[in-house]
Amino acid sequence: MRLFWVLIVVFVVIMINGCGPNQKSDTGGGENMIHEDVSFETEDGVKIVGDLYKGGEKWIILLHMYTVTKKSWEDFAEELQEKGYSVLAIDFRGHGESDLEYDDFNEQDFNNMLLDAKGAKDFLGKSKNVVMGASIGANIAIKFANDVDGAVALSPAFNYKGISTRDDASGVSKPVLIVVSDEDTQSVGDSRELNGLISGSKLEVYSGKGHGTNMLDRETKDMVLSWLDENF
Repeated sequence: MRLFWVLIVVFVVIMINGCGPNQKSDTGGGENMIHEDVSFETEDGVKIVGDLYKGGEKWIILLHMYTVTKKSWEDFAEELQEKGYSVLAIDFRGHGESDLEYDDFNEQDFNNMLLDAKGAKDFLGKSKNVVMGASIGANIAIKFANDVDGAVALSPAFNYKGISTRDDASGVSKPVLIVVSDEDTQSVGDSRELNGLISGSKLEVYSGKGHGTNMLDRETKDMVLSWLDENF
């Protein structure tokens, strides 16, 4: 009888560990895989760590806000995956599990985050890529838009930590979705001007939704998903 109960306990433990909702795989071999941990090196030798969510043939590169990490995208990344997109959410240099410390950064260090986005695209090696960024990540997304098939920018500005979009905006030829909330005073003004400078942009202004990834409630997610479906 004691052996029977031991076997029951072992079976329950195996089921819990094998079927948990946060299961992930480093090899991509499991049917229940949500994401796998990946890393790559940028052209200036910085190790960048990311979460790779495998879905369909269209890829979304996610760029987070200042001081947070790739985990700020987790819920939306899983939803994009469920909708058939593949996703790579990275930790910018100086953030999360990637190399360096943002506390030590100067303006050039922040601008070198553009190399993190480039490294993500090169790592994927896919032909169809969209970059989506929030706050400082939105500025990187706009600056990188011509190197991919389009960009989504949540709460961009003309300047975050020395990363300027003003001079780049008029040269962007790919479709860009700009999303901002009207109480975000700096970003809403800059976003309206950026929308006027970027020929293929669409501007969505909400009210009371906050800043960056904090705006991603059901309404905003549905709008972004609809724009992605229409454009890619």
